[in-house]
Amino acid sequence: MSDIDLAKANPRARRSHEAAADSRSVSEKILDSAEIVLRRHGYAGFSTRRVAQEAAIALGNLTYHYPTKPELVQALISRLITRYLDRFQQVLRTPGRGVEDLVRWLLEEAVAEEAMWLFRELWAMALHDEIVREAIDDLYDELMGKVAATLEAAYPSADPQAVRDLVQFIALISEGSTVLYGTRRSRVTPRQRMIDLAVRLTSVIAPELAPGGAS
Repeated sequence: MSDIDLAKANPRARRSHEAAADSRSVSEKILDSAEIVLRRHGYAGFSTRRVAQEAAIALGNLTYHYPTKPELVQALISRLITRYLDRFQQVLRTPGRGVEDLVRWLLEEAVAEEAMWLFRELWAMALHDEIVREAIDDLYDELMGKVAATLEAAYPSADPQAVRDLVQFIALISEGSTVLYGTRRSRVTPRQRMIDLAVRLTSVIAPELAPGGAS
């Protein structure tokens, strides 16, 4: 019997199920508000009190879910991992063109205003808070590890080391795009040309993953 069926059959279970759903709803509202506050006010202006105000809830309600600011930021980073992994899976479902689409999407996402400001502020926070720094490092390791595992499963003939090299190269180019093109879109080499070059280099690093490569 599912949790929903159990809730329908048992009033106490139903109340417990509704309370859990409400708790998840409040938690998501807090994380949404934390993203807004971090982008709007930056590292220096980020506080649990300001997040509670943005979420229109009592500070005590926020600290019930996230007792400290580092725990709140950790939860925000964990949600980012889930969000990006879901998107990676969607992109990589396209046979043959999956890797090229992934590179192009990541380099576009890297300079999207919301993502760009959010990651820059998280980087700033990581410089001053060891817990946040470890969470950010874990974010990159987990994302790169799971994308590499997905590609290795999809392309069993590919060299696993080449796949890992490619994934880390993509991450390197993506984060560099945030720095170089996030706030200054026009440079000597246009961003679109850099994206095209990055796509071409993927076939050099891991030729089996290029469109038309062996799978």
